[in-house]
Amino acid sequence: MTDEVASSTARAAWRRSWATPLAWGGGLVLAGMGGASAVRASTALSLSSGIVLVALGVAALVWGAVSLARGTLIAPRAATAAVITAILAVATTVALQPARSSVIGAAAAVALLVATAALVAMEQRHPSAPSRSAAVLPLVAAAALVAVVATPALGAVQDAASVRDDGSIVVIDPHGRH
Repeated sequence: MTDEVASSTARAAWRRSWATPLAWGGGLVLAGMGGASAVRASTALSLSSGIVLVALGVAALVWGAVSLARGTLIAPRAATAAVITAILAVATTVALQPARSSVIGAAAAVALLVATAALVAMEQRHPSAPSRSAAVLPLVAAAALVAVVATPALGAVQDAASVRDDGSIVVIDPHGRH
């Protein structure tokens, strides 16, 4: 194997190792936002946008799992179209329910999905043969970064979803009045 081929293979493994956890993080935040929007929906349109977000979130999770299992980023055009649809659905949800939407969650989901789309585009421009072996260190680094971004974003989504109609915040007593 020449140095150029080895370098190309390493870059492809790096892209694949980063794209799947980024998609998973974006998908988790999308599903969280969608669930919060659907549960607290005040109109049929906000319910619909919540359902679309949940569906896109689940699709991102499945896409990442299948891509990792197959060793190649599958359906790149569909993945890019799904990212664009997700960004529009996030914007719609925030516009329809601004008091109950998390701007932090929306920004995190969009950032993770745009990064995923960029890696998919790079893979499309410089395709390489599928590989069953993922680069472990980049995969772990990507998962750690996604956890740092997605965990607070999911907390912000939950906080935004628990705001009452009068603007007050629900306080949950972990001791249950004991």
